Amino acid sequence: MLARMLAGLLPARAESADACYRRATAARERGDWAAAVDGYRRTLAARPDHAEAHNDCGVALCALRDFDGARAAYARALELRGDFVEARVNLGQLLQAEYHDYREAAAQFRAALALDPALGLARNSLAVALYERGLPAEAIACLREALQRAPQDAQAHQYMLFMSNALAQRDADDWFAEHRSWGQRHADPLPRFAHAPAGAARRLRIGYVSADLREHATAGFIRPILAGHDRDKFDISCYSSAEASDAQTQAMQRHGHRWCSIAGLDDAQAAQRIRDDAIDILVDLSGHTRGGRPGVFARKPAPLQIAYLGYLNTSGIAAMDYRITDAIADPPGASERLHTETLLRLPQTLWCWQPPEDAPEPAALPAQRRGYLTFGSFNHIAKLNDAVLALWAELLRRLPDAQLQLMAMPDGDSAARIRRALQQHGIAAARVRTLPRLAREQYWQQFGEIDIALDPFPYTGGATSCESLWMGVPVVTLAGDFGFARSGATILANAGLADLVAADAAQYLHIAERLARDLPALAALRAGMRTRLARSPLLDAGRFVAALEQCYRGAWRGAADGTRSC
Repeated sequence: MLARMLAGLLPARAESADACYRRATAARERGDWAAAVDGYRRTLAARPDHAEAHNDCGVALCALRDFDGARAAYARALELRGDFVEARVNLGQLLQAEYHDYREAAAQFRAALALDPALGLARNSLAVALYERGLPAEAIACLREALQRAPQDAQAHQYMLFMSNALAQRDADDWFAEHRSWGQRHADPLPRFAHAPAGAARRLRIGYVSADLREHATAGFIRPILAGHDRDKFDISCYSSAEASDAQTQAMQRHGHRWCSIAGLDDAQAAQRIRDDAIDILVDLSGHTRGGRPGVFARKPAPLQIAYLGYLNTSGIAAMDYRITDAIADPPGASERLHTETLLRLPQTLWCWQPPEDAPEPAALPAQRRGYLTFGSFNHIAKLNDAVLALWAELLRRLPDAQLQLMAMPDGDSAARIRRALQQHGIAAARVRTLPRLAREQYWQQFGEIDIALDPFPYTGGATSCESLWMGVPVVTLAGDFGFARSGATILANAGLADLVAADAAQYLHIAERLARDLPALAALRAGMRTRLARSPLLDAGRFVAALEQCYRGAWRGAADGTRSC
């Protein structure tokens, strides 16, 4: 009797699970994530072995920012089905984006590719994981394979452009050709909006498009612009492509400009929204960095389009009219041929920086307390190429008591790889200290452990250099050809520290050694650094924003009379 009763219940139980799963999927499709999670959990109560429900529940939990729950759901899906490619990619992306566990993320992406070698999303994500572990050459090789399999993969091509900034050796003309190839393949064939000729001088509508209107290295450069615009002359709209907002987003929104999230819109939809807003000048603050939306600019939703701030190189897009820079980052005549845009040079600095409010007062020079000097780098590990490490090793050989501290190592294996590279140049492991990514309070404390910051090359620092100076730590940089290779140079020159800018490796060593051998002068430089920076053009927001607005106005006039200048 009991067996017959149980047998009669089984079909109803299966139907109930299927019905719950359908309801959960419908809730997911309409964006009701809480209802989706509830539905998937009801499904799993009836059918604990439903791998698809575990995976889909993980997706919904991610949307609700329950990342631990999502991680467990993906893991359970893979326990049930080891060949579940979608769950592997989902788990890898979660580990990468929220846990910064790039090593395990890479393992998940490789496992997915072993099952489906044609899966472009997994290959592109693997490239990101490799880059974040300080392996840009391997990441680019991965992306080249992705493009061989799918030549129209715009994201793979875009990632490759950005990651190439970190390569120690690159031919400028080939690099420009790669950018132009991106534009010709993915941007220029797209339909563009038509625009009437620019009108007379009036209140201009400026639109900023960025993936970084949030806690991000470029936020300190964006905030003073949004705060300083003349509202009588300029009407500002911000188009955020960030997937989530945070305290920095809310701080920017408090400036009262129009705000529109385009994260859920495709490029065509976002371009139409901007076109409907009748923007006069559209400014790209992200370029080919991660999350950038060059496909929006390819459609020309505004009469004038300007690349600025986040990507110090050409977009390669025919529809982009200008790129804003300065005469130090892009010396006149040095890089015009390497741009599809006309370069507009601001009179002093291409950047204005707002110091973080949580930065403490600078500490005293640690070398005077310890009796030995510590060099340091706070830069991304992908920038620490073999040429950089070789030069730093030579510096340590010249100063046998000095130490080197490297920050933001993604994992122990990556840190060990850097230490081994320095050992091959004769530097004992005991002289090299590596630290993982730290919370903000701990991050600021580490500036009190560093006497001199060493800028990598050719991908030099931006926000990191500004933060070092604000904390009293001088930065030694090697100026390259243009753009990212000279961002450190323009920051230091505008801080009144042009004597810390080297033209070649020998001068880099000379500058760093000179600073290290004169501790009283180094201590005095440190003590006065914050005041120096506060009085520099880098922090003169009023003057900077006025110059930027004049540049916008000049570009608008130029569109009317056929000239192109600030």
